[in-house]
Amino acid sequence: MLARLLALPGLALSFTPDEATVALPVPFAQAALWAAELPALRLCDHGVDGHAEGCPAQPEHGGAGFLSTVFTWRYVLNNLRALLVAQIGTSDLDMSFPVSASQKVLALLLAVDQLMLMPIVAHLADITHAGRQLLNELRPYLQIHPPLVLSIPLQPSRQRWVWPADGQSSLRDAAFTLRTGARMPAVGFGTWRLWAKAAYQPVRWALEAGYRHLDTAEGYANEAEIGKAIADSGVPREDIFIATKASSIPKGLTDIAYAADVFAFQLSQLGTDYVDLYMLHTPPADPAQLQSLWSIMEGFYDQGRARALGVSNCDVKELQLILSFARVPPAYVQNLFKVYKPGEQIPSEDVVAFAQANEMVVMGYSIQTEWPHIMSPLEDPHVLAIATSVGRSASQILHRWALQRGVGVIPKSATHVRILENARLLDFELNEAAMRVLDGLATLSESGPDQIKPYSQEDTFGLAGLSQPVEPAPLLVGSEETLDKGFPYTSIRDHILSTSPVGPDDCRRDCLREDRCIAWEVCPLSEAGCEGCYLIGHVTAAPIQIQGWHAAIERMPR
Repeated sequence: MLARLLALPGLALSFTPDEATVALPVPFAQAALWAAELPALRLCDHGVDGHAEGCPAQPEHGGAGFLSTVFTWRYVLNNLRALLVAQIGTSDLDMSFPVSASQKVLALLLAVDQLMLMPIVAHLADITHAGRQLLNELRPYLQIHPPLVLSIPLQPSRQRWVWPADGQSSLRDAAFTLRTGARMPAVGFGTWRLWAKAAYQPVRWALEAGYRHLDTAEGYANEAEIGKAIADSGVPREDIFIATKASSIPKGLTDIAYAADVFAFQLSQLGTDYVDLYMLHTPPADPAQLQSLWSIMEGFYDQGRARALGVSNCDVKELQLILSFARVPPAYVQNLFKVYKPGEQIPSEDVVAFAQANEMVVMGYSIQTEWPHIMSPLEDPHVLAIATSVGRSASQILHRWALQRGVGVIPKSATHVRILENARLLDFELNEAAMRVLDGLATLSESGPDQIKPYSQEDTFGLAGLSQPVEPAPLLVGSEETLDKGFPYTSIRDHILSTSPVGPDDCRRDCLREDRCIAWEVCPLSEAGCEGCYLIGHVTAAPIQIQGWHAAIERMPR
């Protein structure tokens, strides 16, 4: 347990006196209550209802839904778990939770993990109901429980990136060096959701505030306004790093034959004959199309019209695939990066570490927003506690945290005062204790009853002190026990099929050839990227469609 409790009434002292530490209040109780009472979570108290304004299975633009409910309840439960860890050995009865609380928290975490592996939609309501019961039971304790004061070691737990903190450096000077040798400002201005004309004034304000890195995309429909803002700003084109994305082709909305025309149109909209970085908004699902599209982009690079190439919304396997055929390897990766999800929506391998080890600069998006789920880090009691201790806004804390993790940032705002606020990231720094607490929020978001996740993250809050070994459930096939059960794609691949396909599409193809697989329906993969198989049992279609999950396979005995 890396975080040590200070000597408070009823709390045991357990740290080495000669080890450099700093005391920080960590509001586990407040965070559990905050997350549990989010209105968007309440919409899913009765499970998935399929209504856009209610609790849809897969919301179109983030918000309340199946995955958001699962992730938020896991965060609630692990905050409770951290409190229970701290209670171990305490004699303060006023602060003690019921004896059964630990068992209930672990049981619910196990149910959440099983739901992610076996996506039986009806079970979501059972979990939320049990979660509400537990929270109501613990509420009297949580409401009076003060933040725990933890003594956090100041010895770095992982590599930290050093950036200016004296207030004398410009945003242009704090830069990454790409593998091409070009310098890219680490703090850029994001323009997602600044649609069309709404982008012009914010971009002008950003350039006036000193931003020299602008991020946009074909899909944002604002490149023309950004080009006009640049032209009207008086800032020389060569002083601005412009990054944009190819959106329509990788998403299957435009044929690949029009790639050159799409890029030429983007350049004309931006009012420039080159961009500093051109990236795929997302890798195409078809590996052959990915290779073809990357080859076309390499042509833009050869022509000098794209000074560097990159990719967004990708995982380690996709990066490995690109590196296997790229003549011009990617210099840049742009992914979701926030305290709850540092690199991917459903973290598996550490995509940030992989990218950095392979000479790719990482840029994070949605660092301060709730998208694609429902917890806003700007309102999280853990983030607010650090912001208060440092004397900075929550947004500044979050963006500085990402920078010190070695990840560039592209804060977006339509408000002048917020644009100025987010430009002030180079006149303060976070100490190691604050960084460790912010790093640890991912473990509260991702950990199950038996494993601390993400695997690359230390157990900052000692969650392993309250854990439960979980025996993997055997995969039963050819019996009634398989009906109405869900299994991971890998289990279908390894235990049902006679071959070992490499991906869900191959799994589907082999299932269609397999006489034991009577019904198979595949929903299109979404940004959730889940690879789950769902056994329905004597029906030919899932009762509710969850995009991003593979559904409706029935396995019958020969």
